Amino acid sequence: MNYYAIKDKESFMRFRKEHPDFIIPLIYDSVGRNILKNNKQVLLLMINNILQTNFKEDEIILKDGRIKKERYREKQRECDVFVEVGEKVINIEINKKKTNSMDRKNMSYIGDMLKNYYEAELCQINLNDFDIFKRGKEIYLSKMKEEESGLDRFEDLKIYDVSIGVFKEKCYTDSRRYDEDFVTLMQIFESNSRRKIEQKIGTSILLREVYEMQKKLNNEDFILERFPDDVFHEMEKKELKKEGIEQGKIEIIKTLLKKNMTPEEIANLLDYEIEKVRQVEKSCK
Repeated sequence: MNYYAIKDKESFMRFRKEHPDFIIPLIYDSVGRNILKNNKQVLLLMINNILQTNFKEDEIILKDGRIKKERYREKQRECDVFVEVGEKVINIEINKKKTNSMDRKNMSYIGDMLKNYYEAELCQINLNDFDIFKRGKEIYLSKMKEEESGLDRFEDLKIYDVSIGVFKEKCYTDSRRYDEDFVTLMQIFESNSRRKIEQKIGTSILLREVYEMQKKLNNEDFILERFPDDVFHEMEKKELKKEGIEQGKIEIIKTLLKKNMTPEEIANLLDYEIEKVRQVEKSCK
């Protein structure tokens, strides 16, 4: 689907009328985190399957995810989901794109847990719309270790990176490891098609609840206003990246022209359009 027509709430409403099958995916944290915070059953399903635990619903305590400001001018930060369950303190983050700022933000949440929960077992669960280590695994477990000995720096700290897309590519037959509802939840987490979601969830009561919550959130004003901003920023970043690549080529062309290479030689070397090389040559005169 082409999102380029989405600029604001009104244009998004028009887009939805033209694309009735569209639904904002759970991978957008404004939708996903609201569902996780307001449905303890699905939160429990996720925690138990990822951590391979057997917690009960009444053990889950939702906590305030806002991070205390260290400086007056510091921007307010807030975890997507922050819970205590048993002896564990768990931070869950929904990550649509891998960026340096995302990694730094997630690590800052870990630092805050280390600072405030001395005796607890600390976990961060990253629900990633990408395969962070590109090895085709559905879940990666990371720890902080000393390089030579391999000893844990923090024995009670674990980071779980969940590759959502990998669940769509694999067929899971080991029911002892993952519940069927959990696998299906991961498979529909990034889907923006109502039809495909309805086909996947089948007769599952829990996943039907998730879908009903998702549909309701898709009509909430704060979602209708935020989603266009999210789309705009995604497209803006793509355009800036393209502009950066293009500007980099122009600088290379200028350098090669100074070395007395002809436009034809430069175009062949860089696999670039000869007319664009000539335009750069004219701008240098």
